[in-house]
Amino acid sequence: MSHLTKNKIVVYLAAIFLVGGVTGAVLGWTGAKERWWHPPDGKTICDHVRHRLQSELNLRPDQVREINPILEKRAKEMDAIHSRTIKEIEELIRSTNEEIAKVLGPEQQQKLDQMEREREEFFRKRSHHGPPPGAPRPGGNGL
Repeated sequence: MSHLTKNKIVVYLAAIFLVGGVTGAVLGWTGAKERWWHPPDGKTICDHVRHRLQSELNLRPDQVREINPILEKRAKEMDAIHSRTIKEIEELIRSTNEEIAKVLGPEQQQKLDQMEREREEFFRKRSHHGPPPGAPRPGGNGL
């Protein structure tokens, strides 16, 4: 091989390495951002706990069968807590907006309403499935 060919190979390998590093960083950041924006549901948490218990405690199959209903029950309870918390936050935002609206003029109230619609749309898109079941719909004034 000529010296020029070796240099080309080194440059190509460095470029491939650089592109791979950038791609990995972008994918890692996207995954981390996605996890931050979307907290895990109860089932995902309990699946993780089940896997960890199995691997670290070397559970027998009969133990796993006994633990599964416990974890499934806890997953439902976690989801219920999450749903109640979302409802409470929505109610807090709604009541806060009602108090704020009393201080505002008509044009400001309209702008506040628009801000609330934008906030709702942002969270609806973020969750990919709208508000949790039974979540109260704000009454028109909004942050």
